[in-house]
Amino acid sequence: MLPPSPCAPAHTLLDALRQRKLRQAELSNKRGCCRCWCGLPGCGSARHPEVITYKADSAGCDCSGWLRTVLSLRGRPVLHALPPLLAVSVMAVAATIVKSFDHDWVFPELEVTLKEDYALLLTPLTFLLVYRLNRSAVRFYDARAAAGKLIETCRVLAGETVRFCAHDPWACDEICRWVVAFPAATRNFLRGQSHLEDFQDILSSSQIEALSKAPVQTLFCCDRMRQAVLSATRSNVTDPAPVAAVMLQTLEGHITTLTGSMGAMERINNTPLPFAYVAHLRSCLTLYLLGLPWTLKMHSWWSLPMVLLLSYALLGVEAAAVACERPFHDQTNHLPFHTFATVVAENVQQILQDAADCPNKDLMAKTQEPCRGPAPEGDRCTL
Repeated sequence: MLPPSPCAPAHTLLDALRQRKLRQAELSNKRGCCRCWCGLPGCGSARHPEVITYKADSAGCDCSGWLRTVLSLRGRPVLHALPPLLAVSVMAVAATIVKSFDHDWVFPELEVTLKEDYALLLTPLTFLLVYRLNRSAVRFYDARAAAGKLIETCRVLAGETVRFCAHDPWACDEICRWVVAFPAATRNFLRGQSHLEDFQDILSSSQIEALSKAPVQTLFCCDRMRQAVLSATRSNVTDPAPVAAVMLQTLEGHITTLTGSMGAMERINNTPLPFAYVAHLRSCLTLYLLGLPWTLKMHSWWSLPMVLLLSYALLGVEAAAVACERPFHDQTNHLPFHTFATVVAENVQQILQDAADCPNKDLMAKTQEPCRGPAPEGDRCTL
C-alpha cells in the first residue's frame, strides 16, 4: 500500500462534505430574501442564478401553473428577440405615419397585392421555425441525458470504490475526492471558466493549482482517478488476482463512461445548427416582419400593438430555440451544473457515511471461513 500523499488534505472527505453542506445551507438562507425577479444574464447578487423549471400538476387544473407561466417575466428570452423587434417597431411607426397622414396614398393596389400573396410566405416560415425549435429541444434533452449519466456514474463509481478499495484508505479517499470534483470540472470546461472555489476543502492547494493549469480539467480528474484505482489494485493482497483484475476493469469502465458523458456535452456545446439554416431562417423572418406593417391597415396608432404582438409571437420561437440550443451557461433556461455538483457531493457523503457505519471488515469477518488457509502466492494480485 502506498503511504498517504503529503499533498492530500489533512481532514477527511466526509468531514469536508459535511462542512460544505452547512455552508451552502447558511448561504441559501441568506439569499432567500433577495432574489432577482427579471432573471436576465448577469443580474442578481448570486453567482449561480436560479434556474427556471416548471412541472405541471397532472392531478388538477393547475391554475397556479398557468398564472406562473403566463404572467412571469423570469426565464423569457426577451434579449434574443430584441434587435429584430426594434427594427419591426421602427418600420411599423413609419408605415403608420405614411398611411395616417398621407391621405393620397398612391399605392393602394400594392397593398392589395401584398395582402393577397403575403400570407403564402407564412407557411414555409412556420416549418422553418418548428424545425428550429424541435432541434433545439432535442439538443437540450440530449444534454440533460448526458448530465444525468454523469451523475449516475459518479454515484456508482463512489459506491463501488468505498467497497472494492476498502483495503487502501488513501486510494479510496483520493478517488472519492476527484469524483466530487468532476462535475465542477465539467462545468468549467463547458463554460470556458476556471472557478476554483468549488474545490476548496475537497482537494489540496497543490491539487487545485495543478487542476487550474490543466487545459481540460475533466481529463485531469479522470487521470487522477485512474492513478488511484491502479494503486488500490496493486496494493490488494486480500483478493485473488482475477478478482482484483475484475475490480480494476469495472472501475475503469465507470471512468470511461464519465469521459463519454463529458464528450457528449462537448459535442452539443461545440456543434450548433449549421449557419446556412440559421441565416436563411432569420433572413426570411426579418423580411417577412418588416413587410408586415405595409400589408395591414395601419391607419391609427392602435395598429402598432398588433404588429408587435405578431412579431414577438414569431421571434419568440427563434429566441426560445437560441436559449435552449447550448444549455451549459449561467442562464435561467440552462442546466443547473451547480445543483448537479451539489447532488454528487451529497451522494458521496451518504456513501462514505454508510461505509463508516458498516465497514468492510465486518463483512469480511462474516464471509471468511476458519478452515480456509491463506491464498496461494500465485493467486495474489501482481499487477
